[in-house]
Amino acid sequence: MFCVCSEVTEQVLGARRLRLLRDLASKAGETQSVEITCASVAAAIAEHPLDVPFALIYLRSVDGKTLTLQSMVRVASSEHIIPVTFDISAPQKDDIWSLGQAYKGETVLIENIDQHQLLPGGPWNEPTRAALVMPIASSSTAAPLGVMVVGVSPNRALDEGYTSFYELLAGQVSVALRNAQAYEEERKRAQKLAELDREKTIFFSNVSHEFRTPLTLMLGPLSDALQDPETTPTQRERIKIAHRNSLRLLKLVNTLLDFSRIEANRMQAVYELTDLAALTTDLASVFRSAIEKAGLQLIVDCPPLEEHVYVDRDKWEKIVLNLLSNAFKFTQIGHIVVKQYIVGENVELQIQDTGCGIPEFEIENVFKRFYRIEETQGRTHEGTGIGLALVQELVQLHGGAIPLLRERQIAPKSKY
Repeated sequence: MFCVCSEVTEQVLGARRLRLLRDLASKAGETQSVEITCASVAAAIAEHPLDVPFALIYLRSVDGKTLTLQSMVRVASSEHIIPVTFDISAPQKDDIWSLGQAYKGETVLIENIDQHQLLPGGPWNEPTRAALVMPIASSSTAAPLGVMVVGVSPNRALDEGYTSFYELLAGQVSVALRNAQAYEEERKRAQKLAELDREKTIFFSNVSHEFRTPLTLMLGPLSDALQDPETTPTQRERIKIAHRNSLRLLKLVNTLLDFSRIEANRMQAVYELTDLAALTTDLASVFRSAIEKAGLQLIVDCPPLEEHVYVDRDKWEKIVLNLLSNAFKFTQIGHIVVKQYIVGENVELQIQDTGCGIPEFEIENVFKRFYRIEETQGRTHEGTGIGLALVQELVQLHGGAIPLLRERQIAPKSKY
């Protein structure tokens, strides 16, 4: 009889350890908080007691002075054997786990720990005799994220393969915790930005309210002075300038108030059946005198629609006037075209001009709030960069969209 025996111990061990590393890798890909990630990592390690009899995970505090116990695997809590916190700055004589030494970047082998009955062993309840204390690497070389304590199986010798497995284990735990920290930092950063945006909106809302009252009180006497027959031509010209700039400032204040209402979800659209072609034509005609006076040509192509459309007339007026105002500001020669057609089930509005255009790398920034494209030749330099941002908000309020075109001389379209 010829009997062949094959040694498959290493294959079994390798497959078993690979499953644990694979489970930890899946945890690293999940976007979770540090606390939840530690619990998930501990749960994955707890399913493999043959290779990791017990484990402890300590993480560095925010101030970097202490290590705090975050997770325990198959071990009972004991203040004497398993400290909840460890002071990094002050050396401790009773540091039985050599946490301070491991925090400095060394991997420490702790032997003769079988005297502690709280530490479990293998599947037949043998006491664990040794443990490895390893640093959990961070993205920076200044200091590790924390320290990990893992028990060595009493049924296996700590050979090169076993040591390599623990190094890979510590690496997977490090990746999972770093991803969790990055996720938390990004979430905190987003919360801070949202809070700053809310504070900014509240500030602009309060300031706008404070500005609008005196502006309204100023416009009344200025209008009366313009209509007074006793006003001299020189005074009338000065009053016209003050009146025009007061109206411009009031428009800016009202725009800021609209933004604050949108941010607070207080702006509601009042839709009503409207002859949109006639309304858009009337709004465009408001600019005809100023456009022709500047030597430009205004072309309005808004054929009658088959049926009326539900829109908020006041907000539609702001959309059209803002787009036309922007086109007029940056067009020195040529023409401005206003087109409105039915496209499928939508109404498409186009404002085209022969102005200076927008650089391709700036197209993504056109509708950002308070963003102004520098070094563009405009008719005036006034404005704060919120007109087009308001247009986008009002378009979205109507359920529409503004696709960003890559054509240099054509303004963005508004679909409804």
